[in-house]
Amino acid sequence: MAIRARFAERRVEQLRSLITEDLVTAWIHDPQAVHQEPLSLVARFLGRRPATERLSVYEQTPRELWRLVRPPARRGETYRLADRREFASLDEAREAGLRRELFDVFGWGEPSADAVDGPELRQEGPALLGYADRVSAAPGERITFMVSAEQVAEYTTELIRLRHVDDDPASPGVRIEQVADAWRGRHAGHTQRTRLGSHIAVRDPHGATAGADGFAVAAYIHPTHVTGRPQVVLARWDRGPRGYALGLDETGRPTLWLGDGARETAVHADAPLDPHRWYGVAASYDPATGRATLVTRPLVTSVNSRVSPIVVDDRPQVTERHVEGAFAPAEHGDLLFAARTPEEDHYNGKIERPGVWPYPLPEAGLLVAASDDHDAPMRWSFEPGETAASLVVPCAGRPGLDGRLVNLPVRGVTGRHFTGRIEHYAADPRGYAAIHFHDDALTDAEWTPSHEFTVPADLPSGVYALRVVAADGSCERAVPFVVRAPAGGAAGRLALLLPTATYLAYSNERGLGHVSVVPRDTVFLEHRYDLGHSAYAKHTDGSGVSYISWRRPILTLAPGFRIHLSPFMLASDLYILDWLTELDYSFDVITDHDLHAEGVDLLRPYRGVLSGSHPEYASEQMIDAIESYVDGGGNFGYLGGNGYYWVVSFHPELPHVMELRRGENGTRSWQARPGEYHHATTGERGGLWANRGRPPQKVFGVGFSAQGGGPSGRYRIGPDALPDSAKSLLDGVPEVFGDAGLDGGGAAGGEIDRYDPELGSPPDAVVLATSEGLLDGYQFAVEELTGTHPGHGASEDPDVRSDLVYFRTRGGGSVFATGSISYSGALSAHGYDNGVSRITRNVLDHWLGKND
Repeated sequence: MAIRARFAERRVEQLRSLITEDLVTAWIHDPQAVHQEPLSLVARFLGRRPATERLSVYEQTPRELWRLVRPPARRGETYRLADRREFASLDEAREAGLRRELFDVFGWGEPSADAVDGPELRQEGPALLGYADRVSAAPGERITFMVSAEQVAEYTTELIRLRHVDDDPASPGVRIEQVADAWRGRHAGHTQRTRLGSHIAVRDPHGATAGADGFAVAAYIHPTHVTGRPQVVLARWDRGPRGYALGLDETGRPTLWLGDGARETAVHADAPLDPHRWYGVAASYDPATGRATLVTRPLVTSVNSRVSPIVVDDRPQVTERHVEGAFAPAEHGDLLFAARTPEEDHYNGKIERPGVWPYPLPEAGLLVAASDDHDAPMRWSFEPGETAASLVVPCAGRPGLDGRLVNLPVRGVTGRHFTGRIEHYAADPRGYAAIHFHDDALTDAEWTPSHEFTVPADLPSGVYALRVVAADGSCERAVPFVVRAPAGGAAGRLALLLPTATYLAYSNERGLGHVSVVPRDTVFLEHRYDLGHSAYAKHTDGSGVSYISWRRPILTLAPGFRIHLSPFMLASDLYILDWLTELDYSFDVITDHDLHAEGVDLLRPYRGVLSGSHPEYASEQMIDAIESYVDGGGNFGYLGGNGYYWVVSFHPELPHVMELRRGENGTRSWQARPGEYHHATTGERGGLWANRGRPPQKVFGVGFSAQGGGPSGRYRIGPDALPDSAKSLLDGVPEVFGDAGLDGGGAAGGEIDRYDPELGSPPDAVVLATSEGLLDGYQFAVEELTGTHPGHGASEDPDVRSDLVYFRTRGGGSVFATGSISYSGALSAHGYDNGVSRITRNVLDHWLGKND
């Protein structure tokens, strides 16, 4: 907007005079300086610029060579080199990038002669990709792997066990073991393709919708994005080209396409449709007269569209054209909603009540069809039931022509009759009679199975992977999965509960906002949108990604994957697994998916259960199971931060698909549209667990307090006096501990939780230790702010902290909570001999009776 541009110009003039060489030196060398004026004013201004206008540092050779790059300007593009120089250290590259931005934005300093934009960074060589059909398996069970070998003629397979995958020089090092003689083989490679785009397919083998005697079609549509290519709302089409299709052309104009087997004819309306408004569209073709008619009418109400009806001309637009001989009925394929064929011209937006007449309609009939709820002989009902999880849409008037959802378009969304008064689709089916489609949706890659293996009967529980390696050594990939204890019981006394729901939420995350440091993995993901999205991403049309699937390659789970040069998800949880192994604890590995499916019975055999480092996403079944477990005498260690925060659910027919609806609160990358907060899969309300009366403080003692960047902090015991029952937990623990770690250099960081009885923390819980040393890069949780007041950084707000908490339950169980994502990275510091390791060991030994 011109207003924003004018503001930016004025701000640049105001800030330019503040920049000095001393200021830049402080910025580079002092993490605290960036939070102090006047430097903070300049830093915040740069930070608010669009991510596509910033510079990033690219890790060209891991830990050795660095380059400056520009982020992609739009989806489908990738990073581009922004400087001819190669830098020997990350700090050197960061300084060069900072000086380049200060010159580009403020005109400060001197430009480098090497500051020249260069070629794109495309990794288009050989690649191996794969995924498993399940998250976990027990010994003796079968697990199937799908592998795509791109430009790889032959590859080998083997089974490996993952213990520690971070190669940080300060870490214990990479610890990956080959499982002798398991799953080894040599295989011919072949490339597998993925079909993106959600749509509905209606099997029509008898040609009821083919239009041999002419046809009319109608639908109510709410387009959400002009893509620069055709988007089809309804089609009965062969690639011949034969048949018909109704949709929008590359400019957004309503269009009827006709194919006669040799050529394609398009009948266009005069003007494009405006996105985010409801319209009725209808078309008819009469082969006897050659007359094609296209009708469009706005159907905007005070609620259902982005704008008010007071600014909309609601008069119908009619287009007629003589196209004699330009149509031949499609002989193959299905009737599709939201695509021309399964591979092309997918539609972005909502569709409601599509209908087909097996004969042409006069103009008057089309006007009615585009304006009111039509009564077509074949019409498809998109209204939901008690849940909106059904994969089938029934056809009224023609049994046998029911449609089936492909790539799971989103149900439980508002339609053209939405009033804003009722916010649950089950209570207002007419107001929720639409389905939302996206051209980049993916809920199952549907690759052909490549390998089916049986988990060896004597394989201990743990985290494993199928490693596939190109025979010529050009590339490799590891596809992780969990081996549980043998069916029928637990093998270990403890269980490590991996937060696989959170792994899914972050799966294939390409970086939120500006990615300051770009590893090679991120560059690869940036031009491989065929691998699907994370729950932090937005679809092509800007709506949030609410369905995330396990059945596709998930590169963020691969050993060694890093984003922002930090260990990511599974790697951070392997810190805990490595520590348990190093200290010789007997334990099994289980997953969120197992817990969701089996409930508290999965946990009961264990003396203690430990969470991963960031169990942010949880289903009702998962929280119920943990609460029942500790209430029944179990012991739970929450070894993470920002846990049990967002509500998720799993599809009843597609358990590999998880659903998320981000509500109107919480730290969020997108927000569900008004009236669309309830999950289609279960009918429950999405958003934060706190907004459903189940904040994590109630069960885990602590809850999300702050997140940020900069160095991680440490812990100090107290300050309150400890009861005798808790003193033994601190045996051998120094007063200040956790000042070293693999995630930010300390144990308290990343995202942190605090103890607060007013938010549900048990009043009698013991605060063992509290963080200190955090900087103002850590800011108070947005859901607790009641206004936009300054002073909510760690140096000013006492609630920006992490607390270590312990409490007992009425059933004899207990909970130990660390309230920090970075906690797991501190377990191995100083050869596992440190305060974080000691206090964790004291707690576990207490559970296991070793201290009695």
